[in-house]
Amino acid sequence: MRWNRIFCLGLALISALAYAADGAETAIRARFAHSFPDVVVNSIQPVAAPGWYMVQSVGMAPVYVSADGQYMLQGDFVRFVGDRMEDLGDLALSRDARSLLAQVPVHDQIIFPAVGKVRAVVYAFTDVDCGYCRKLHGQIKAISAHGIELHYLAWPRTGTRGITARKMATVWCAQDPQAAFNRTLAGAALPQGGTACDAIIQRDYALGQRLGVDGTPTLFDAAGHKIGGYLSVSDLEQALGLAQH
Repeated sequence: MRWNRIFCLGLALISALAYAADGAETAIRARFAHSFPDVVVNSIQPVAAPGWYMVQSVGMAPVYVSADGQYMLQGDFVRFVGDRMEDLGDLALSRDARSLLAQVPVHDQIIFPAVGKVRAVVYAFTDVDCGYCRKLHGQIKAISAHGIELHYLAWPRTGTRGITARKMATVWCAQDPQAAFNRTLAGAALPQGGTACDAIIQRDYALGQRLGVDGTPTLFDAAGHKIGGYLSVSDLEQALGLAQH
């Protein structure tokens, strides 16, 4: 009987937490609908501070809103852990990014594998007309030689309806996407293909927006941490914790 009571109390607690989360999301969505009617909310997720949620929206940096929808914070939301500071937004974003990046089908990415043992995987939101994207890709042999596998995702800076997006759809749908990517980044023109890969470009672009991408290249590690824009090979190793001391 005692264990039955404990089990029932546990179920009641889980139900109460689920109700509280649902109630918070309802209140926060109502607040945005009232105060920011033109903003499209992508996700609402709790952060490691009781009663606070991170809200990600199209065209807005992440903000933090109280469960009742009455208070909002913009900027860094920091927790002190001893002598160390943790950005709760970064923790929540990396958790979200790790999950979402892992869901992108491998065959929809343009992957340049590591030479030998894979020491790290990097996801790069890229634009074939971006100068720093060309500069990053110019290091691809060195990046691969250092055991870093690079996964390219499409993020045309001018949006999904421009000329760059059409180029990228052609590259992603090429018979050999790797070779087409190399040629395009080197400045060669490819014959315009069909629209079969438009959906990939649109999905990658929407994913980048959700993850806070606002320029190219934008790099994430496999754990979902945003590690920077263009990085030299040595800086990339440092950011990935691969540098030898």
